Amino acid sequence: MQTASQSSTSRSQSLTSDFLEDVAYSAPALSTVVWRRFRQDYIALAALVILIVLIILALAAPLVSAYVTHVSPSRQDLLHILRPPGAPHYLGTDELGRDVLTRLIYGARVSLGVGGLTVAIALTLGALLGSLAGYHGGAVDAVIMRSVDVLQSIPSLFLLIMISVIFNVGPVSLALLIASLNWTGISRLVRAEVLSLRERDFVVAARALGEGSFRIILTHILPNVVPTMIVWATLGVGNVILVEAALSYLGLGVQPPTPSWGNMLTNAQQYFFHSITLVIAPGVAIFLTVFSINLVGNALRDALDPRLGQH
Repeated sequence: MQTASQSSTSRSQSLTSDFLEDVAYSAPALSTVVWRRFRQDYIALAALVILIVLIILALAAPLVSAYVTHVSPSRQDLLHILRPPGAPHYLGTDELGRDVLTRLIYGARVSLGVGGLTVAIALTLGALLGSLAGYHGGAVDAVIMRSVDVLQSIPSLFLLIMISVIFNVGPVSLALLIASLNWTGISRLVRAEVLSLRERDFVVAARALGEGSFRIILTHILPNVVPTMIVWATLGVGNVILVEAALSYLGLGVQPPTPSWGNMLTNAQQYFFHSITLVIAPGVAIFLTVFSINLVGNALRDALDPRLGQH
């Protein structure tokens, strides 16, 4: 009798393991389908290329400064202030004779860096807390969700301005500050997804095999929430870039001489009639980046939605 029971248990564990392996092996097929759907949107592909070029330029800013513009972003030349675009200053100079193109590329490092770091931190924190709340429920869910309600009731921009007035924030501290207020949205999304996944067969099977809660969340549940997280992240980067630009424009974000697109606009408002490039260059950079990110995010959302895709 005991032998038959042990045999049945062994067979059940074997079938469960095979089932979990099948689920794991389906991930590459999903990524292939998503890429096939995504590349059918030529506008989104163009936006993705623009984003890749911007990221490469931001990473290669020291090389551009050394071999293309031949000036550093903080180098001043008071004999050549407010010069129009043309060699050797391809986008002209600002009110202190600094090269606009060099500062624009270095500003991309700050704006894209703050956006990427903020979303990475917020995504990690929000996904972890949202998955814990959705999986465990009860008191854990109540505490986490009430904390989310409290944070979402606070006007984020007002709090950011207040803290920026009190403290002198840099790019990293600004990213941490924005992330500490922006993780609530993704936590709600992840919680809703986990609530629908925790009673699925593959989760029940993993629980029957004796796997711990953390391992189940990390290896079985969160991979199925990745599509939602990717879409939120792509759209979130654009929003963070706009917030950083707004704070820097108000003089409360990244402070000069560190260039960012926002504080470049702040300096340009006094010299608009002398050199329109000072406004157009950072303004177009912000618009192009955020617009491209939104296009890629929307295309990813459609590609990841099985109701809209073609198999």
